Amino acid sequence: MPSSQKSTSFSSRWPLILILLIVGTFLVYIVQHKKESRMSDTPPSQPAPASSTVPSPALNTTDPDLGVFYPSQGHDHWEMSQLRGFHYNSSPPTSGPHREEFIGSYFPDSPMPDYIQVHLLEHGNILIQYNCSCPDTVSKLESIARSFDTYAPSIGLEEGKGVIVAKNPTLPSLITVTAWTRLLSLSNVDETKIKKFISKWLDNSQNSRQ
Repeated sequence: MPSSQKSTSFSSRWPLILILLIVGTFLVYIVQHKKESRMSDTPPSQPAPASSTVPSPALNTTDPDLGVFYPSQGHDHWEMSQLRGFHYNSSPPTSGPHREEFIGSYFPDSPMPDYIQVHLLEHGNILIQYNCSCPDTVSKLESIARSFDTYAPSIGLEEGKGVIVAKNPTLPSLITVTAWTRLLSLSNVDETKIKKFISKWLDNSQNSRQ
């Protein structure tokens, strides 16, 4: 075929080729647009819920005598200026920032500040606190504590082997027994429950590392 005829044949096909290219490009655009539209209509995956500070049954147990579990708020040692603005997730506190201070007795004469309570719990000690003017109740609680306090306070409290009894006028219940991240509220001196709680959590290094 002469070159002039080939050129004429190609020129006659060019509009058709151009139309096909345009139609093809348009179809690709439509398909891609539909895919993007379906993706935008699909609800995004929901993030995992944040850890709750709502109390729950004691970790690794469903026994109510072993107290209520409160998520750990950490072990940080803070200055007083920082602690004044901090809110613990339980009352009395069971974990969280605190000052690195001990007390000199298993039976302090005055209520213990929150930041000292937390430090004592961090070491594995148990606190029994009461909210009443009740010598008989205090005597019973101290008797229970003495059955566990076999070391001098300077040793027992440092090693997490102490049971402390103290007054606390801010308690929501008559008696509260606390360990690290655990809290047991009582309306009377239930010796069986108190001793069971102490036996479970006293000097529990694994518990106090949470």
